[in-house]
Amino acid sequence: MSNRTDPLRVEYAEGPAGMRIVRQPPPPSAATFSATYVGPAGWAYDPAGAGGTARLTGQLLTSGAGRRNRIELARYLDRAGGTLSTQCDPESTDVTVWGPADQTERLLGVLADAVLRPRFEVADLDRVRRQLIERQLRELAQPGARADRELFRSIFPAGHPYHTTGGGDRRSVTRLRRGDLVRFHARHFVGDGGLFVATTPMSSRSLVAAVHRMFADLPDRRAPSVAVPSASPSTKREVSLDLPGRTQVEVRFGGASIPRADPGYAASYLANEVLGGATLLSRLFTRVRSKGGLAYHASSHLEAMRFGGYWVAQAGAGADRWKKVVPMLRQEVRRISESPIPSTELDLIRESRIGEIALALESTSDAHELALDVAYHGLPEDHWVTWPASLRSLSPTEVRRAAERAFDVRHATTVVVGPLGRG
Repeated sequence: MSNRTDPLRVEYAEGPAGMRIVRQPPPPSAATFSATYVGPAGWAYDPAGAGGTARLTGQLLTSGAGRRNRIELARYLDRAGGTLSTQCDPESTDVTVWGPADQTERLLGVLADAVLRPRFEVADLDRVRRQLIERQLRELAQPGARADRELFRSIFPAGHPYHTTGGGDRRSVTRLRRGDLVRFHARHFVGDGGLFVATTPMSSRSLVAAVHRMFADLPDRRAPSVAVPSASPSTKREVSLDLPGRTQVEVRFGGASIPRADPGYAASYLANEVLGGATLLSRLFTRVRSKGGLAYHASSHLEAMRFGGYWVAQAGAGADRWKKVVPMLRQEVRRISESPIPSTELDLIRESRIGEIALALESTSDAHELALDVAYHGLPEDHWVTWPASLRSLSPTEVRRAAERAFDVRHATTVVVGPLGRG
């Protein structure tokens, strides 16, 4: 492997126990590094009746590891100027360390401890359990979180990784014991199916050697597979939930969509940016928020993952205005899939999104997100180098056709949550 210096390129290598290593050079003059272990340990793998297992396990990785308990670990990180964090999603759990480049060896050791040797102390489990139960309550009581929850439950069948937000319920979380998390960790924080992604000035040779040394105890096996039921198109649905006492109504209009590996992803991505992804320039923001003054926020998202994906057009409005917002969201989604985008509008959004790549190279943490995206989806080493040309090659007709597939309005669900009685 060569020691390249372009942060838009990554390099792949083989790590211990079948884990893949991905190195990204840091942005020019960066004084920090970032490294992430990505394990097949998302809430899709929660045992039956044990919702919340993945979330609890992931959160506890930063609450003491190796020889250090939670307080000792926090103080060690503080002295080294580093941070340690975790992120759990349906498909995986990420464990990330960030800090000064001259502390790389020390902080990689912390990451290895968190991944391989978490302490799972009972007092920490009790604390994190309470936090997750509080999250469950907020998810039910806050209009935005409740709207997201109801949308996912409507779009995806029970048993699908995207059907829930991974928090389980009070009963499932209360029943979890330390041994349950230890078993889950042993089965899912493994080498085969895992990734190690680093944005670092270390040479590729040095990085690979360090990872092999520090992660030598990584289990040499693949995590259990997960069955993903088909998210077949359902009939169009409308869900309304009245939450008296709230001040804002949250609206969601969405449905199942394409995975990241779909050949039409680039065109679908552009369509979403025009619709509501490029917030200030997008159609939703301009019509609903800026010109109409009807909403506190208006945007769209296209989440294209490994097991599939979903799209959502969303807005938050006052109790006296949400009824005007719902048809606007529907109209704009239909328009993006029925009529080609004018070339001037498409070019403006396209060049804006291409310009965002350069902005991501202003910090190590943002550049690291680019590398994680490439690594997780197994994209070519030069993906971000060729991405601008891929976007510029797409015509308005190609974008419209992709939007027609990615934003299936015929089977979409509308969710409205908030003080509906005041409208």
